[in-house]
Amino acid sequence: MRRTEVYQVRLDVHEKKQAFAVFKQLGISPAQAIRLFFRQVVVTKSIPFAIENAAIDPHETPKKLAKKQTDATVNTGEMSHLSDQDIFDQLNEMLGDRSSNLN
Repeated sequence: MRRTEVYQVRLDVHEKKQAFAVFKQLGISPAQAIRLFFRQVVVTKSIPFAIENAAIDPHETPKKLAKKQTDATVNTGEMSHLSDQDIFDQLNEMLGDRSSNLN
């Protein structure tokens, strides 16, 4: 038998309910969804969906980008990134496309 570990994560109550509803529609449990996500990370050696930020200039060098993020951290106290809602919306769109193919 394979050895398993427990991993806990804190979720926004509203996002959890929305995600669990999607899992139910797809016919999978939340645990199965998480295992699928982790399996895809291992297989693709990446996050298995696009993570984009329209505010990033693709012509900026990594050094300039790092300085800009450091400045933002000093000025705002946090890194510039996609909001949780933006990520959820992207996932919801992807799952919506896939769920229509499952029926």
